[in-house]
Amino acid sequence: MINPIVDFIISVLVYPGMIFTFIIALLTQWYYRKAYARMQNRVGPRFVGPRGILQPLADFLKLLTKEDITTIVAREKAPILFLSLGIGAIITILLMLPFSIFPIRAPYDIMLCIYLALWATLALALLGLLTPNPFSIVGASRLLSLVFVYEPLFVASLLVPVILASRLYNASYSIYLTSLYSWRLWWEPLAVIPLALGLFSIILTLQCKLMLKPFDIPEAETEIVAGFFTEYSGPKLAYIITLHDVEMVVYTFLIVFLFLGGPAPFPLYSIGGVLTIAIKYLVVVTILTLIKAATARYRIEQALSFMWKYVAPPAIIAVVLAVILPI
Repeated sequence: MINPIVDFIISVLVYPGMIFTFIIALLTQWYYRKAYARMQNRVGPRFVGPRGILQPLADFLKLLTKEDITTIVAREKAPILFLSLGIGAIITILLMLPFSIFPIRAPYDIMLCIYLALWATLALALLGLLTPNPFSIVGASRLLSLVFVYEPLFVASLLVPVILASRLYNASYSIYLTSLYSWRLWWEPLAVIPLALGLFSIILTLQCKLMLKPFDIPEAETEIVAGFFTEYSGPKLAYIITLHDVEMVVYTFLIVFLFLGGPAPFPLYSIGGVLTIAIKYLVVVTILTLIKAATARYRIEQALSFMWKYVAPPAIIAVVLAVILPI
């Protein structure tokens, strides 16, 4: 440690903060665009950089240089403020994981994680309500309809490994400590069932939270143009896409560390540990991409019905088992 303040600034700005997250977000976007294209017998990005790996960066820079068009009755500065708060809140969650240089950790810090995770969703919903376009308002209303279903289920799924680790290893309901002990949970016979149910439900709720097919209802192109961000272009659209990609990065890392054991069976700061995290990360992203490629968009009532029928029961059962099992 050079200095606690310097370490904290580096962790916020460089690793695992903004710069690291932005780079991983661009690489992740390239990977799932490439994988999604292959699953549909297409090629995907191919011209900018080796195998098109720099295409997401080129798209981001292109949007940054475009004119920022704002309608007369729309807010000009508020969208950037909300998007910045959303991106900052999501990146802060990474500071609570073990690979952070200056990790934020405390008993019951799971509550902070849940609070921060809401900011990105609220930012996107507010974007639609800040413009008078009917497509934007419809998209925002659809998003809020889904939020009231998937957000509690996402939180319930997230609590499963935290509760299990706190009961078994005195993890104090901490994201950081749960990440250190999560790999051991798979070796506890009674903990496997709730952990597997929680993993199943959090994958599906994350699919909905990221608005990937079949849950891309708030931005349904063929129905409501682009939903809540119909009126946005240029830098604001670049920030919207960045927020979406950053969400995918952070929530995937949460799944990797809380459910899949992070670098286990290798030490964290070793070649084996880094490769293990990367492989687990790509597996989760591939599953999300596969679901997106294999399904068609639901209607709003179909999505709500699906979440209540097939995602809510395993999530609720997993939490109940995590609490009552004699482990």
